[in-house]
Amino acid sequence: MGNRTFLSVTEEAVDGQYEDVAFETNNFLALLWFSLVSQEQYQRYRERLLTTWNELKPHLENEELEDLPEWEAFVEALNWHIPWGEAVAQLRQSLPVTLARFPALGPYMLEWLATLFTHVQTHQSPVVHLELSQYFHFYEAPLQYLEQIEHCLHLWWRPDEFERWDDKTNPYLLGGEHVPKREGNGEDRQKDEPMATSEIEETRILNSNSVQKRSSKQLKRLYFWLLATLSAALFVGTLLLTSSKWLAVLAFLLPAICIVVWELLIRPRKIPSTKKERSVPLPVTSKITYYDGTSPIKLHGIEAVNLGKTDSFIVLWHHILRAQVSLPNQIVLILHTEFESLYPSPAIVILSDELAAEHIASAINSIASLWLAEKNVISPYKTDS
Repeated sequence: MGNRTFLSVTEEAVDGQYEDVAFETNNFLALLWFSLVSQEQYQRYRERLLTTWNELKPHLENEELEDLPEWEAFVEALNWHIPWGEAVAQLRQSLPVTLARFPALGPYMLEWLATLFTHVQTHQSPVVHLELSQYFHFYEAPLQYLEQIEHCLHLWWRPDEFERWDDKTNPYLLGGEHVPKREGNGEDRQKDEPMATSEIEETRILNSNSVQKRSSKQLKRLYFWLLATLSAALFVGTLLLTSSKWLAVLAFLLPAICIVVWELLIRPRKIPSTKKERSVPLPVTSKITYYDGTSPIKLHGIEAVNLGKTDSFIVLWHHILRAQVSLPNQIVLILHTEFESLYPSPAIVILSDELAAEHIASAINSIASLWLAEKNVISPYKTDS
């Protein structure tokens, strides 16, 4: 099972349900999620989290901690609620810088955005929710937890300072398990929804596990005192009625004997389950490369040349419909019709030998999709690479 995190998308001010989950992880934070977070949003998040924690600290030894309003406020502060307008604004600012530095992130980002858009485009005023409360269970104080959040944010705020990747990764480790928004017919939904409900809802209720464990301890403590009271009453009553110490001792032990007989002889045995726990998908892994040279990716657009390679110019991101690989070191830009006259035709991106054309094309398509989102023509890109 583990400590799960969720990225879900809902209409403004509406709590997410299982069908609103777009991505989920188990026991780790997904780097791609934090591309949606601006420095201002994080500062508000940090202040709110530390404020609620300071209000909670005097009650940490309280056995009824999870029932207190201070605890509920702290758990709520662990979760993020980002309006899509703010999220896409941050994406437009962070993606060009990060993907220029780490171009091999392009294919992962393109795939991740395609899934995210299937949820965003179903709402008039979408809000992205990062549900991170379970991940806090790894830590005893907010500062340790916030250090992990800041590490993820460094990739998008200060990619030049982000450490090199030395380990292998895959789409799941970067973005979490993808749960695209379903658009099937009624019969398809009836077939698939029970399975989706049981899997996702089961993980989302893990936040209440600590409450259940505490309640279980309280019940055990209550049963112990009830058993002790009953045994004492039987001992005293038998002693007064019979004046026999041996019978009184036997009466004292009678409740415990009954419990032992029930557990050993009468209580039905639980049949071990043969159902295996669902395993995490493990796609083929690949290295994330670290490029330390000059990139054609700029903040406001991509550097391109004309067919004769005599003139260079910047094609703005929102003018690009898609990018497709034409040669191992060459990408052709397909522009929106209304902007074609602004540039030489065709507009070509020439790459050095150190750069993979597929990576750069995916990076271009990822960034350009952020403007396609406004035009309601979002669809997963299919490059011709």
